[in-house]
Amino acid sequence: MTYLLYDILLHLSIIILLPYFVFKMFWVRKYREGIAERFGFIKGEKLGALGGSPVVWVHAVSVGETKAALPVLKLLKERRPGVRIVFSTVTQTGNRTAEKEGAGLIDALIYFPLDLSWVVKRVVSRLKPKVCVIVEKEVWPNLLRRLKGLDVPVVVINGTISERSFRRFLAFKFFFREVFGMVSLFSARTAEDRERAAAVGVKEDRAVATGNIKFDLKPPSADPSYLDSLKSSIGIDLRDRTIVAGSTHAGEEEIIIRVFSSLVDEFKGLKLIIAPRHPERFQEVEAIIKKSGAPYARRSRGGAAPIVLLDTVGELMNVYSFAAVAFVGGSLVDGIGGHNLLEPAYFGVPVVYGSRLSAYLGMAEMLEAAGGGIRVGDEASFKAALKRLLSDDRFRASAGASARRVVEANRGAAVRTVAIIERFLG
Repeated sequence: MTYLLYDILLHLSIIILLPYFVFKMFWVRKYREGIAERFGFIKGEKLGALGGSPVVWVHAVSVGETKAALPVLKLLKERRPGVRIVFSTVTQTGNRTAEKEGAGLIDALIYFPLDLSWVVKRVVSRLKPKVCVIVEKEVWPNLLRRLKGLDVPVVVINGTISERSFRRFLAFKFFFREVFGMVSLFSARTAEDRERAAAVGVKEDRAVATGNIKFDLKPPSADPSYLDSLKSSIGIDLRDRTIVAGSTHAGEEEIIIRVFSSLVDEFKGLKLIIAPRHPERFQEVEAIIKKSGAPYARRSRGGAAPIVLLDTVGELMNVYSFAAVAFVGGSLVDGIGGHNLLEPAYFGVPVVYGSRLSAYLGMAEMLEAAGGGIRVGDEASFKAALKRLLSDDRFRASAGASARRVVEANRGAAVRTVAIIERFLG
């Protein structure tokens, strides 16, 4: 009865919101893309590579979850070359990232279906997965129920439950206890995530802490000729000191540009590369840069300038490799919770971030304890942190090395995660 009510409410929500989405689809391309797949209509040629092989369906919401899953996909393919991987995402940027960085690993790339009972039934019957792997935090009751009914194991990897979600799950425990009870294994990032998973319904013996697979990240391409070409195309040379501000959100770019402008006269050859988190904001961020009066260039159009707008998808991590200092966005404004702080740390780059962290708070604390990360609370402290890092070469090098050591010391979760998936493959 509870699932019937959930299904009815979901259908009603879609009907009520239909005029809004029709309007959005007309004006915004990302709302049109993959609409048929979201309703369960997947073209046959997309699934042609699956054949009669065992299928592992891996689902990741967006860019962060997709990148986190890549080390697991690579290792799984190496150890089980006969397995076919279907990969689904919710967002267009996640889909683009999977297409580019998952080439050779992903056999079929689709958009995740709406959690309507008839849609889920259609997709599961088309994919026929042997195992379904959910990355981090997605909970879809109808999907889990359908898979449970077909005896298809559901494995959550890099599992995390935020404080906000935890409270919500406990408030509706009468429903979510049954939903989480259908999870075959919850592979948590931390002991706290494991305890929360067990508290909301995952059976105690099915919840384990295996570590954060984001520490196993690798750049999509480390080819020196590509990196040289990338630096040349945006006018970066060895004499420059480059600040890379990645995954920025509305309200952050203005602060970043003001701080950069206040430092540019003090530090010769200072450059700023801004990479907005969402591609649909490229035009908006260009307008912000233009309004500041600073000379700028767009990566997609070529040319060199003190400020470069990185308006491409999939290049940010490689751009971090030639940063002197990195700022990771989603952390100076409320409601985001931060983004992956390890991408610049992987290259031995000191990491600066705001204090509005939730999802990445543990990661920040590890970097700070090692001396590789600096948390800032406002524009003044942000400027002070950048100024100290740029003016003291020894301190900057030490902080970068410390950040890199944090990454290296915490690798291995991907191996443990793949071992868990293999257990369900037989």
